[in-house]
Amino acid sequence: MSDMPREKLALQENVDNLSAQMKEIAAAIFAEPELGYQEFRSSARLADFLEANGFTVERGLLGMPTAFHAAAGSGQAPHIAFLAEYDALPVLGHACGHNMFGVAAAAAGIALSRSLPAGTVHVFGTPAEEGNVRDAGGKVPMAEAGLFDSMDAVISTHAEGRTILRQQLISRANLEMDFHGRAAHAAGAPEQGINAQDAAALAIMGINSLRQHMTSDVRIHGLLTDTGTAINTIPEFARLRYGVRARRPETLDRAIERVVNCARCCAQALGCEFSWRHSAHPYYTMRHNMPLLRAFAGNLDLLGESYIEEVPSSYSTDMGNVSFRAPSIHPYISIGGAHLVGHTPAFAEASNSECGFRGMLLAARAMAMTGYDVLSDAELRQAVRAAFASGDPD
Repeated sequence: MSDMPREKLALQENVDNLSAQMKEIAAAIFAEPELGYQEFRSSARLADFLEANGFTVERGLLGMPTAFHAAAGSGQAPHIAFLAEYDALPVLGHACGHNMFGVAAAAAGIALSRSLPAGTVHVFGTPAEEGNVRDAGGKVPMAEAGLFDSMDAVISTHAEGRTILRQQLISRANLEMDFHGRAAHAAGAPEQGINAQDAAALAIMGINSLRQHMTSDVRIHGLLTDTGTAINTIPEFARLRYGVRARRPETLDRAIERVVNCARCCAQALGCEFSWRHSAHPYYTMRHNMPLLRAFAGNLDLLGESYIEEVPSSYSTDMGNVSFRAPSIHPYISIGGAHLVGHTPAFAEASNSECGFRGMLLAARAMAMTGYDVLSDAELRQAVRAAFASGDPD
């Protein structure tokens, strides 16, 4: 850190001056975990933190009560955005580190605003990243509404066992498919019934047969979650819940179409009515902006943090959708060691530990420094925009 430019040393000092508040807020969010779209206390803590430090905050974006947008600076270009997550998991609570890295995003914005070279710094509060609530993926409607389109760069970081520049994230969709038949006594008048469960079972077999005709990156997995309860009554309703994953969004869309068409035809074959919906917003793969990622890596070097360039992954995140609307990166920061795996009790413990807080502070510093690079370096912005325009997903 002895060779660090003066401007970036100032950013370090700005983060250090916030560190006590950061730990306090992260611990408070950890102690009161909230599921997606119910993060009222968590989002309020972050919005209040930003507002108290000079940001103008708009709460309740796009009808999502726990989404917010905070901004500081001139209101003019160039624009940098940091994205904060703060939802928890059922039972495990904050076993994904959102309590810390949402705070890191807010702190990065505040630190940069105190040494702003030009332009505007934005912090977006993005609810429901975890895919365990209905309509999960708060970043998706925000991206579709164009909230990120004017950003020169968007940065989000995430907790991990190791520090990793990029993971090969994949696209994902969750589907609910409903079959509506007609109830009848299974012994007394079976000819009057239409068996929704049979239609769903036929659909399961048909969807299983599709797998051999899909590309190797496609994954399809599902359950029969609702059906009849009495063996002497023909089931009038059945529901299938399926997950579909693929490397690229266009492959995902084709796979969804084939799965739904298969289920619809099976319903029609047995006389059932059929409907389907996305039970969560589809998550797209991540388009890692390489010039922006190289700038982030350079700042990790300045901070003395070692990292892995890339690892394969089966993770999915709504940050991917953002990356199709604006130049984006989503690096991972260590909170304790390679043995840690997300969505486990050990990861939850690390998310409220000194090692975890170290990772939170590191993320805030690296984000603020990279944001400074974007706002102060026109050549970097040009390279970032050119890479985004090329459409290369990696």
